[in-house]
Amino acid sequence: MLGAFSRMDLEEPSAAASPPPRRPTCPNCLRPARVCVCLQLPSLTTALTRVLLLQHPRESRTGIGTARLAHLSLPGSLLKAGLDFSQDPEVQAAVAAHPAYVLFPGPDAIAIDALPQGEPLTLVVVDGTWWQAKKLITLNPWLVALPRVAFSPRRPSDYRIRRQPAAHCVSTIEALAEVLSCREPQGARFERLLDPFRAMVDLQVGFREAMGVSRHRGRKRPRDKRRPTLPETLRELWPRLVFVQGEANAWPARHPDRPPADLVHWVAQRAASPGERFEAIIAPAHALAPSTARYVELPETSLGTGTPPHQVAAAWTRFVRPDDVLCAFGVYHLGVGMEQGIVQLPRGQALPASGEGLDAGFIDLRNALSQHLKQKLAQVEDTPAQVGVLPGPPAGPGRAHRRLAALRAVAESLVA
Repeated sequence: MLGAFSRMDLEEPSAAASPPPRRPTCPNCLRPARVCVCLQLPSLTTALTRVLLLQHPRESRTGIGTARLAHLSLPGSLLKAGLDFSQDPEVQAAVAAHPAYVLFPGPDAIAIDALPQGEPLTLVVVDGTWWQAKKLITLNPWLVALPRVAFSPRRPSDYRIRRQPAAHCVSTIEALAEVLSCREPQGARFERLLDPFRAMVDLQVGFREAMGVSRHRGRKRPRDKRRPTLPETLRELWPRLVFVQGEANAWPARHPDRPPADLVHWVAQRAASPGERFEAIIAPAHALAPSTARYVELPETSLGTGTPPHQVAAAWTRFVRPDDVLCAFGVYHLGVGMEQGIVQLPRGQALPASGEGLDAGFIDLRNALSQHLKQKLAQVEDTPAQVGVLPGPPAGPGRAHRRLAALRAVAESLVA
């Protein structure tokens, strides 16, 4: 939900060997006194929605988080920091008081405006980076069991001091402003939730600009920018990541009349919402090679009656989003599909020669993982054993599904 960003140090560095004195802190908003935003905090009571904010411990130590600002602005809300809330009496009482929903996207999420109107409910909001929020839900099975609700933001996030993982992501307080404006009577008043948020952002931007002009001018030393590790890259990309796997009809290289390879099976799955899948069995443009059905683990009858390539291309265009990043284990099948015009990268660019190009919307996990581990890798279905994980069950028949499950298991092991 929220991107990661370190709290800025707004004080001059101390020249003494002893640590600098602690800055005065506001006991209410817990921000440094010089950037306190309490004067901008509204007091907004909710008639139908009890807001329960569950915060990852790391996020609770982030000075530019927004969950506390939301809690202070909503007198009836409850804010709890931790990992396992199954035995927390206040949390469980809040969930039991009314029908409860988790504000988190997913393939089965209910649109916020589709909830029963005029009926009280408890809205559980998980607060943290995208990965922290996902982990909180995973660690609390009772949260997994609750129905999810989601919304489409009316405007981009104004969180200028914190990087968001995707264009549609917003801060916790912005999400609550959107949801409560839609659901509560006289909903327009909940736009005032954004007053302390905007004040905090403006103050932080002002200090950042001031420091850039006065504090560091002529004193900055050039330093190499550390390249993110593979796990860090995957965590950041997770909301946009789409796992893909294909199978081709390829005749032996020494066959005298060898035709070009055809993509015959193409499957995909979104990392952040596993229920969002794509699958197509594609009618080959050339005669099936004798061993194709055996290798791809699909009946010849299924391959022979596949969907025409142009229809698959249209369906794929509808599935993929402009900010998606495709993740494959190697480039062969993606390259075959692109040559045929069946699949394309999210931004319509060419496949990078190196096999990796985040600007083009693609990452070759085989190449990236081999560099990360400093060792050669086998086929994708053998790689989970190399990294010590077990893949989940395949979503359907065919080697492509089996390989896709292995690809996902390897990626999940890196970000766990």
